[in-house]
Amino acid sequence: MEIQFPKKEKKKAAKAWSAAKRNTGSMLSHIFTEQKYPEPVYFQSVDCVGIPHFLSPKECRKIIDFAEAQGFSRQNRHRVLNMMWSDLIDPFLVEALWQVCGLGWFLRKLTIDGEVPCGLNDVVRIQKFGPGGVFGKHTDQPVRRADGRNSKYSLRIFLNGKDEAFEGGLSAFHVAFRPKPVVFEPEAGLALIYPQGEFCQVQEELEVLAGNKYVLRADILFQRADELVSPHVPFHHPSPSTGEVM
Repeated sequence: MEIQFPKKEKKKAAKAWSAAKRNTGSMLSHIFTEQKYPEPVYFQSVDCVGIPHFLSPKECRKIIDFAEAQGFSRQNRHRVLNMMWSDLIDPFLVEALWQVCGLGWFLRKLTIDGEVPCGLNDVVRIQKFGPGGVFGKHTDQPVRRADGRNSKYSLRIFLNGKDEAFEGGLSAFHVAFRPKPVVFEPEAGLALIYPQGEFCQVQEELEVLAGNKYVLRADILFQRADELVSPHVPFHHPSPSTGEVM
């Protein structure tokens, strides 16, 4: 089963982010200038929510360029893992993704075991899959922070689409009792939100045959509602959740 999303329809521009907030921040946080309200797509076949056009192609390109300028490290395990990664430690970026891009607004009514979403972990990972790049079957594991906040969901954003930049590289979710995986075709700006840990479905990034595929990975943090503090306390945060290879 392969899932594709319809093309975005033109709408009136949302109101601009306040000038006061644009006066502070980082290089990447300044690329988001329009307040967004995500429109999700729900699936019966897989425990995953899709948000088409969560980022614009221009925003995606700027994130790719920034990561390329910073440089990538490589992970390679024969026939299991072949990718490059670059960690962006930027509390202003994740605050912009949460506030300006509307992720916090979208999750505002969610409660799990008395805990509510409170932001993204400050360490955002950019994954780069070149020719032969692959990430075998794995599950995303939660981040447990010293300040008591823990992640329960992953945020994955495709920063480019396979038709424009690479061949292959589909994202597959292996759902129990289904003979074939649920497959997503990457497109620039498409966000996927799905559970971590014991509730995470086995997934894999299929081999890239040509070109470069880029993915942004972040962790959605939760905290008890009566313990909420400022969503982001900079520095000394753990790295993004790593995939547990099956």
